[in-house]
Amino acid sequence: MTDTKISAKKCMSAVVIFLFFLPATSWSLPREVTFFPGSAQVFEVAKVKLLPEGIEQAKTLIILPGQADPDSLVVRIDNNAKMRIDDINWRQVSRQNDEKIANLMKQLEKLKEARKNLQATIRGLDTQIQFWQLQTKAKLKTMADVHNMSAAIGKNIQKAYQDKLSKESELEKIDRLIKEAQDDLDRVAGRKETAWEVTVILSGSRGSEATLTYTYSLAGCGWHPLYRLEAKPKDKQIIFTWEAEIWQSSGQDWNNVSINLATLKPPSSIAPAELTPWIIKPRPQFRRDGAMQKALKSAAAAELMEAPAPAPAEEAGIGARQVKQTTYSLWQIGKKNVPAGAKQKVKIEEELWPSEFTYMARPSQSSQVFLRAKVNLPEAKDIPSGSSLYIVDGAILGKRYFALAGQEATIFFGIDPLVTARTQLISKKSGEKTFLQDKQTYTWDWRTDIQNSRNSPVRVLVEEPNPQPRDERIAVTLKYNPDPVEKTPSSLTWDMNISEGQKKSLFMTVRIEAPKNMDLDLGWRQ
Repeated sequence: MTDTKISAKKCMSAVVIFLFFLPATSWSLPREVTFFPGSAQVFEVAKVKLLPEGIEQAKTLIILPGQADPDSLVVRIDNNAKMRIDDINWRQVSRQNDEKIANLMKQLEKLKEARKNLQATIRGLDTQIQFWQLQTKAKLKTMADVHNMSAAIGKNIQKAYQDKLSKESELEKIDRLIKEAQDDLDRVAGRKETAWEVTVILSGSRGSEATLTYTYSLAGCGWHPLYRLEAKPKDKQIIFTWEAEIWQSSGQDWNNVSINLATLKPPSSIAPAELTPWIIKPRPQFRRDGAMQKALKSAAAAELMEAPAPAPAEEAGIGARQVKQTTYSLWQIGKKNVPAGAKQKVKIEEELWPSEFTYMARPSQSSQVFLRAKVNLPEAKDIPSGSSLYIVDGAILGKRYFALAGQEATIFFGIDPLVTARTQLISKKSGEKTFLQDKQTYTWDWRTDIQNSRNSPVRVLVEEPNPQPRDERIAVTLKYNPDPVEKTPSSLTWDMNISEGQKKSLFMTVRIEAPKNMDLDLGWRQ
């Protein structure tokens, strides 16, 4: 490995040459690509010509895109047990512009030239405006001359301003086109006009050709998930659609390539981190004098510098047909065409998820009621976080992020204006202090009305906060009608079935007693 890096450094300082002058050079197309969120691992197979290198060795050249990481390159000889790889060196070389890159560069130059012409036109109009503004100071002999000059100034300044505004609008459009063209060029060429020339030294060769398989990491590629969650409450299901948007900027179009998607790059470490020592020792005694404080700070800083850094957490990936690897998993998408630069969508899966739909109300906080779906799937899912379009019965609610790990999920589909839950304070007795009992008391009576204005029955879960005393001297008494179906230390839950067009009410009384002299914080709901 050391010899390889030394050879690589020597080669990096070599003079840049053009690819099409290189003998025995191979630039093949990928057979398989695994996309990660910000990169890709590329698998290629190339049939290469061998050139003599000394008495018992041969060499060949392969070309990698400029965004490739040569340190990640792994090369194997395909189906030839007698040959072996002795060394690998690489260097950067200029890459010839292919037709797509050349066309984009021409388009960009034309747009820049058009921008220059517009800028020159706008400067000329500014000069015209300044000229006619100066004419207002001209000395004229008669009133007729004044009226004529005034009309000429107004007419010409108006025309010049109109022309300027029109040209400035064109200039803004040209600037947008230039940015789009530059982005397209960056995606196609990968922001680099170089490539990697890799020299592979082999021994044991008796022929003029060999087949090499190799993998490497490639920057300027990636993917992100796109989801669609369409709620069908009447059918008690959610239509889940998962797509992936992928892109690559190798400078070449990839045709009929096997595509895999992985959410995280697999760990590259091949050895564990150094074991962190477990040190047990007495703590220094704290003193208020400045010298001791400085000594403690110095000792703590020295200990931090000496202690090795903790080992990074092990990364785990997920994947679609989901294929488990040693340290991560991936989704196999199948063979696709992936052009350089352009983003494209590929469909991963579409499923029907059985769901239980209810409405969730928290009337002490808001009268709004939210549609909620509880999903319980037959098998565990591992869906990475991504942007999702939320839809209810064909109505688009908007986009939010979505992720799922496991078999169960709770998904909210926004506010239903036809279902409301409003709370009204019926009575309030606060701060009453009894002389004989030496106590202070507070009493609240609330009524909550849940209205269903839909043309179908609904099930509403109503949640309210359960008052939590933080002192054993504070007594809390609750009364409700009807009783909640679930009680926790922090919340109370009612489960209510409401017919179409109907309203139901629930009543709640809260009484608090505390010592008379206690400075009582009644919290936010009072």
